[in-house]
Amino acid sequence: NKFKPHIGIITAVGEIPVHVEYFSSPEAVAKEKAKLIESLSPSDFAVLNHDDLAVLNMKEKTKARVWTFGFTEGSKVQISNFDFKIGDDGRPKGTIFKLNYGESFVPVKLEDTLGRSQALAAAAAAAVGLIFDMNLVTISDALLSYQAPKGRLKLLNGIKNSLIIDDTYNASPSATHLALDTLKTLPCEGRRITILGDMLELGKYSINAHREAGNLAGSFVDLLICVGAKAKFIADSAGNQMPKENILIFDTSDEAKNNIPALIKENDLILVKGSQGMRMEKIVEEIMADPER
Repeated sequence: NKFKPHIGIITAVGEIPVHVEYFSSPEAVAKEKAKLIESLSPSDFAVLNHDDLAVLNMKEKTKARVWTFGFTEGSKVQISNFDFKIGDDGRPKGTIFKLNYGESFVPVKLEDTLGRSQALAAAAAAAVGLIFDMNLVTISDALLSYQAPKGRLKLLNGIKNSLIIDDTYNASPSATHLALDTLKTLPCEGRRITILGDMLELGKYSINAHREAGNLAGSFVDLLICVGAKAKFIADSAGNQMPKENILIFDTSDEAKNNIPALIKENDLILVKGSQGMRMEKIVEEIMADPER
């Protein structure tokens, strides 16, 4: 009890959570995560994602004061007007949105990063700031200098004037869908390319999860590159919707990184995504304009 937390934040569970193969079910993952807020006392705070039902339902399991964040109506800290920041050159530069709390709202800009997940992270952080009596304007100003971590929907300049969305930190089904949706909605002068590696630790949910990713990717990408044994299921499903000659399969990221640079053309928008164990960041390093970064 010496180091008992006073604020517990639960960000997501998802329909098929990451690492689910180590648990009997997604519900068991939720139960384990809920232990964080079960230990809180009535004077403490539980900060919960209002958009994820499995997380929101945890409010019944804590004695702490509950704060919620999210895009959905009813969130105590609510995100609205979410959009991408587009530069004068027509290329995406980051994310813009508003944070609403009570009667107040502030605009927020996050540079060099994309995706609703980053806005959710900002809203969770804002909730903690508000709990500590920070004001919303101070929080918005602080977020201006936020540097997104590597591999989390981060924008990087690529070879041949391409643009890379580096989302290689890890991959759950929900994060993969988010990344693909982001790629789909961004403006793009060239082709949309996605390089997808295996999603690991999904146990019995694995084949279906990879097939669903393939269905989504196949519905809009111009070139699909799959890396790993499980990613073959992505390729298989995508092949029902896009020309098979626009789908390539490699066994490892090492094999892929040697072949991919020759495939890239001017103004391509390239999403790279996969589980940590697939080492997809090796591909990013190979196609970055400034790999020393």
